[in-house]
Amino acid sequence: MEAESFLSSIVEVAIGIAGFSGIVAAIRQRDVSSWPHAQRIMFQILFFASAAAIVFSLLPAVLLEAGFTGQRVWSICGVLLVGWFVFATAFRVAQSRAAAVDLPIPRPMLAFAVVASLLQIYNLFGGGSAWPYMIGVLALIANGFSMFLLLLLGPGTDVGEE
Repeated sequence: MEAESFLSSIVEVAIGIAGFSGIVAAIRQRDVSSWPHAQRIMFQILFFASAAAIVFSLLPAVLLEAGFTGQRVWSICGVLLVGWFVFATAFRVAQSRAAAVDLPIPRPMLAFAVVASLLQIYNLFGGGSAWPYMIGVLALIANGFSMFLLLLLGPGTDVGEE
């Protein structure tokens, strides 16, 4: 599979995950603003992970059209992806602490993001290939999907529980 078709598939999956989040809201049968803090954070992570996967999947095409070479594109995209991982994780940690809830990101997802980030750094110095970047974008999708599963299959809570 070529990088372009892989990234195109990621866009489709990300849109599907974001769309299916409506199922979660319907199953919970109440306004999202009344959800416990941890569930609201998971819902936000689901949407932002899906949106980030779409943006990062389309970014290489934009850079190629701007005239960058293939190796340079993967290096630039990888650096931006690492920046996203760092920013998003720091933001969610601060958000969780402010809400006094445990960070709702599963540890394997954090490990996947660390491995994906290390691959981007390797790619920056080691050749500028597409495959490390593709793994990084896959980490975004996996994170969004993990939040979808936690919201859908996780323990239910009554309105007003925090």
